[in-house]
Amino acid sequence: MLILDFDGTLTDAEAEGAPFKVGYLEDLATLCGADLAEVQALAAGFEEEMLADKDRYGWIFLGHIVAPASVDPYLRIMPVARKILDRFGAFQSEADRSRLLDGILYKYNYRKSAVAFRPGAREFLASLPRDSSWVVTNSATDPVRDKVRHLSRLGEDPSELDWLVERVHGFGKKYVIDPDFDAVPETMELPGLSRPVLLRRRRYHDLLDGLRQSIGAAWSDVTVIGDIFELDLALPFRMGARVALMVNEFTPAYESAFLDAHPRGALLYSMEEAQAFVRG
Repeated sequence: MLILDFDGTLTDAEAEGAPFKVGYLEDLATLCGADLAEVQALAAGFEEEMLADKDRYGWIFLGHIVAPASVDPYLRIMPVARKILDRFGAFQSEADRSRLLDGILYKYNYRKSAVAFRPGAREFLASLPRDSSWVVTNSATDPVRDKVRHLSRLGEDPSELDWLVERVHGFGKKYVIDPDFDAVPETMELPGLSRPVLLRRRRYHDLLDGLRQSIGAAWSDVTVIGDIFELDLALPFRMGARVALMVNEFTPAYESAFLDAHPRGALLYSMEEAQAFVRG
């Protein structure tokens, strides 16, 4: 069986996230009572600082680093926004910051995202086995289903991907850590990364496990493709699945090195390579 992440895996996250970032910084400037040009300049400097030290920075959710911050515009904005709030002394409460940054501003500006598919995305999806393929994403269900419909209409048969629409499971909450979930170890270590990767993502596990059991597959029969190892791949990898990382220019080197060296890991650079990987 095959599990796909969607945004960043089937799409070009940099192109899609550009208007998201513009809107997010505009809202931050308003909330901080600051000039937009100043906030944009600060953001550019903070982002450069973060990319120079990818190991140090991460997406913090409820006190845990749950993913690297460098991989896409949606994650890079998180530590950058925190630094901007620090600079202006705004929203000092961590609870308020989390609600603002991860909730209100993220959801409001995500709607502004563009739609930009990776070349070959439609052909890749059309080639998949229909009885054992699903999309599991952190994004809301309906926007991703709309993207699948849009992609389908780009082909000769506008209903070519209708079968996949109902197989999209949104709100995967791959970033939520449940310390009491003991079906997996608490952490795993990646060479080259100074902090541990947190594994106890109950919501994500339960979604995958339910799909796996629905067709009677073992974890060793599961293949997962995603673009962020910690969010998409670490948990199923630990459960015994085969995993593949869709690489981009911001993929941390330690993720690539780990998967490249492991027999259950793979690196993908195009939809054509993804199609060959699934077939192989």
